[in-house]
Amino acid sequence: MTDQEKDPGRDTLISGMGFSLPGPEGLCATSAEFWDIISTGACHVEQDGIYFGQARTDATDVKERFPELPRKALALYSPVQLHGLVSFAEACTDAGLDWRAGDLVQAGVLTARDGGDCWSSQYSDILNADRATATKDEINALGTRLALTGIPMDVTNVQVSVIGGTGPSFTISNGCTSSAVALGMAHRLITGGEVDVAVVTGADVFGRDFLLHYADLLDRYAELSADEDGTVDAMEDAALAMRSQMRPYDKNSPGSNMGSGSITLVLESRAHAETRGARPYARLMSQRTRRSPQHSAFAIDRAGTGMVQASRDAMAGLVEPDQIDYVNGGAEGDRVFHETESNIVHSLFGDRAARLPVTVQEACFGHNGGPLGNLGVAATSLMIQRDTVCPTAGCVDPADECAFDPVPGTTARPQRVDHALSFNYTVGMISSAILLGKA
Repeated sequence: MTDQEKDPGRDTLISGMGFSLPGPEGLCATSAEFWDIISTGACHVEQDGIYFGQARTDATDVKERFPELPRKALALYSPVQLHGLVSFAEACTDAGLDWRAGDLVQAGVLTARDGGDCWSSQYSDILNADRATATKDEINALGTRLALTGIPMDVTNVQVSVIGGTGPSFTISNGCTSSAVALGMAHRLITGGEVDVAVVTGADVFGRDFLLHYADLLDRYAELSADEDGTVDAMEDAALAMRSQMRPYDKNSPGSNMGSGSITLVLESRAHAETRGARPYARLMSQRTRRSPQHSAFAIDRAGTGMVQASRDAMAGLVEPDQIDYVNGGAEGDRVFHETESNIVHSLFGDRAARLPVTVQEACFGHNGGPLGNLGVAATSLMIQRDTVCPTAGCVDPADECAFDPVPGTTARPQRVDHALSFNYTVGMISSAILLGKA
């Protein structure tokens, strides 16, 4: 018997979402803005011919949402912390939770991080500082920034300090599955009765110039690896595209566009949500993380054994495979995922896979690391709430290998969605599957 069957009041509902992502006016912050983008597959990552999702990072945006924070403190916060505060504030407002009134004092506050360049930049700033010329204020700022940013739980620490939280708070760093795993941990905290509310933030910031240089190195790698037939080895399948748009599930996919930003989701028990009259988006029913049984830390298991097992474990005792109406895929523009996700979906759903909508919205904002699990769950929750399937952003001409329906184009499709799966992968084929349903 599951925890929910023992006490339906411990069902985990998604009651709020907030964003700090690239948008048409520089910042996508609300669920309405997010829906307007993903429902049309709009791409907001291109600037001056470079495809990199750079959300506006401005201390003014934080000051508007947290007027009590002094500008002197905000000047010391890193970009990833500013992103995290913006999405956190938006999600709590969306959920109708007032941290100033103490609504979140006992809540769980979880953060998911892939990495980005925020930690290394603090160390390099100190290494590059000149002892002979550094002023007292400069040294103090360097030390404060190191204390704020020197460990992965920096975003968690800043958020908890703002709300005066006393509940469980920690950070998950598990590559591109980080926020998916954090959502699973939050779900367990709620169903286990430890907390009634959990706020989960995925946040990462990547260096545009660093990625441009790395993309040039990958181009050089392809040139050096070309054999007499003009083909290259598997490294090409994991291409980083900085000068063309990523196109998941498309015949002409050049690789992944990267992006920076943050997404926060508010989770709470059904009993808590109903008591305060919340209007949830969807129900988070389960999350499982599994790994394909390979010995290489880098190889891609094209059969997707880990994801198949994670999905079956997530559905076990809750729904049957034929009750799944939609899958939010984990593809990121790399062509290898066309075959991999086709194999996974076929293993799970058999001949029905060809008719099943499997879409992904990463191309709207870029592949942003820590927020990816929250991205898939936020998008899927809105689709469940609205009985609408969003298109795969960037997909125009589906690849022949895609043995499912990627919903190409820029038009959302009306369709009843009662249950859905959301996929995420990270290096080594560690895979997360999240089961979602109507609230």
